Amino acid sequence: MRVIDPAGFEAMFRKDADPWNYATSRFEAHKRGILLKACGRGVRGRGLELACANGETTRHLARLCLSLVALDASPTAVKEAKRRLAGLDRVTVRTALLPDQMPRGRFDLIVVSELLYYMRARDADRLVALLASAVAPAGRIVLLHHHVSFDDAAQKPDLAQKRACAVLSARMAQSYHYRNRRFDCASFTAYQSGPGSA
Repeated sequence: MRVIDPAGFEAMFRKDADPWNYATSRFEAHKRGILLKACGRGVRGRGLELACANGETTRHLARLCLSLVALDASPTAVKEAKRRLAGLDRVTVRTALLPDQMPRGRFDLIVVSELLYYMRARDADRLVALLASAVAPAGRIVLLHHHVSFDDAAQKPDLAQKRACAVLSARMAQSYHYRNRRFDCASFTAYQSGPGSA
């Protein structure tokens, strides 16, 4: 099976608005619960979710942020997310190809779930560096990725998560970690004086 690209994800969402059963799967609900726990307690200011898909997780993240920007490469997924999130004025959903279209500004919460292993290593590394620079002082970055290999990934899933965690742990304090037989979730908190400070 060949590596899936943004066009491949667009084709998937055109066939099925919820191709991974985010809304109904008990496993997806469990995974989402772990991710939300990694986000920490309290309400953050400005949030960013990468690879928001159909907006199922976005709906939960919106409760944790005063404003939230949610991005996905698939126009069909973005359209579905906007439909599901209608009425949530503090949420902005738009298409973006990463890392080139990384939004500007600082964010108090950045969530990256099941994205990095679909990117070439150099693009994933560039994105992680951009995220480390975009997190606000005392802000948090959350990473969640499967660590079991699968056919359409651009790089080994476990390696993608480990590389990202290594970069962030050199600049931030690890605040949460969970790993089971299928996925790994870690969060990192920026130092008060700014990203990259000791």
